[in-house]
This record gives sequence, C-alpha cells and structure tokens, in this order.
Amino acid sequence: MKNQEFIFLVEAASKAPSGHNTQPWKFENVADGVILHPDFFRALPVVDEDNHALYISLGCALENIVVAASNLGYECEIEYPEDTSGAISVKLISNAATGNDDLFDYISTRQSNRSKYSDKMVDEADTEFLKSSFDFPSVHLYLFNGREKFEPIIPYIIEGNNLQFSNRKFVDELTSWFRYSKRKAELTKDGLWTASMGLPSMGKIIGNFVMKNFVTAESEAKRISDILQHTAGIAIFVAEENNIRSWINVGRAFQRFGLYACKLGISIAHLNMPCEEISVRSKLAASLHVPDYHPLLLIRYGYAAPKPYSYRREIKDLVIN
Repeated sequence: MKNQEFIFLVEAASKAPSGHNTQPWKFENVADGVILHPDFFRALPVVDEDNHALYISLGCALENIVVAASNLGYECEIEYPEDTSGAISVKLISNAATGNDDLFDYISTRQSNRSKYSDKMVDEADTEFLKSSFDFPSVHLYLFNGREKFEPIIPYIIEGNNLQFSNRKFVDELTSWFRYSKRKAELTKDGLWTASMGLPSMGKIIGNFVMKNFVTAESEAKRISDILQHTAGIAIFVAEENNIRSWINVGRAFQRFGLYACKLGISIAHLNMPCEEISVRSKLAASLHVPDYHPLLLIRYGYAAPKPYSYRREIKDLVIN
C-alpha cells in the first residue's frame, strides 16, 4: 500500500494501550494492507506467561487500524493467526461507501488514567451506550455501575493484588518498566512514566529502592481500596474461549469501549490483577455465573482530569523494512 497511508495507520495503531506500556508490536507494509506482528522482546513473561495480554494489546492496535482505515475509504478483511507465534493480517479493500468512523477523533486523546477519580456517578444512559460499544459474539461485557454493585468484586481485586506483590519476580518485572523521570521516559518512549501515574519524579535508584522496599502487598491493597472508594464503576471483559482469536477480539472490544468512554468524557484504567492470576480468575468467573468463560480484563471507570500522556516509540522503530 502507499507509504503515506501505511504511516497514517501505524501512527493510529501505536497509540493503543499495552501492558506496562511495552508497545509489543511491529508493522509490515504489504501490497494489499498491513501485517501486525507481535514483538516478543517486549513480552511480560511473569505477569503474562501465556502472552494473552500481549495479544489483547495487538487487538487494541488492530481496532485502531480498522477505525483509521475507514477514514481512508477502506474496509478491513482480517486474518487471525493460528497460534501465538503468528501475526495478524489486515487486507484493505477500497470501498467508496465506507463512512468515516468518528471514533478516529478520540484515538489521540484516549488514555489510561490511573489517578483517583471524582465521586461523580456515570449516568445510566452513558453506561448503556458503553454496553453497545462493540459487537463481537464471543466477547461479553459485565458492567457494574455504582459502588454497591461492584462491592462483591473487590475481594478478587485485592486477592490478585496480594498474590502479585508477594511475588518478587512480579515486582522486579514491574519496576523494570517504570520510568521515574521525564528524561528517562523521553529517552525510552515506553514504560510506565511516574508522572502519568500521578507520582513524583524521583530517579531510577531512589525509585527502585522505594518500589522494592516500601511498596508491599499491604500498602498496594490500601491504595487500591482508596481508589475504589472514588470509582464510579467496574467493567469486566469476558471471553467464551481462552485462545488467540478471543484474546485479539477482547482487545478490539476494549479499544472500542475506551474510545467511546473518551467520547463521553469518562476516564478508564486497568485493575487487572484478578484476571492475571489464574486461581483468582476462576473464582471471578464463578462469581459472574460463567464458570466456563474467561474474565480477561477488569477496568475501572469514572471522571478525572487528564494526566500527562505516556510516550510512544518512534514510527521508524515500529516498522519492519
């Protein structure tokens, strides 16, 4: 495809969310479209042992391509990979009847806002709008609007948190992706910039010392409990099957949800611990009365002022020549 159009699509795709802002993707320009490759050098082997979260991230990037392609007059024919070593093929088909997707306007402004939200509730009309934000038959959205409705979910969030922060390998992997200063964030253009998380700049040595010596399962549980006191609602994305196609479709569904939330002025952020810990995930599925399904994303939502945006890598570093 034309290089200018290819760059347009890659710029949109690269603004998708990813675990720890690892941006685990590469893009290849082919005659009839784009191939979206996983970048396993940016995998998270501790928190994401089976790479399901990596492929959810690719699904988010894929949906941005689909949305952006409509603004170029293309519809997309997608070929899913057969296994977790494969890539996603996007064939672009010119169609004059393809209308611009207005979600494109929110690709650049959507963000994962990890700050404490206001106490303002989300109107039921807006939650109904969010419930209709996607249509993938194998992906289901469970939305709990209001503290009294998501109260039963909190123990699973805390249990997942406690398991993770009691695991030294998890903490080491997490801190390896922290960017404790603007200078470091600008240099790497990836990872979790502390300013985006509402934390002070402190430098790598001090930051790692604080994370590894003062951030504990107990302190994180307390922080999360406080955050949930100021959360309007919880959204849980559940897949019928635990396979690569489902992971990608969960990502696509979540990205549309996030773009619609941005359109409504609603902030979102992950609280994904109970989905990442398999033992807790099964309990969460049972509590939702779908014991054979797979909760893969848990998202909090509410209202908050924007935070500084996480950096994104240069397009030249994302392209396979």
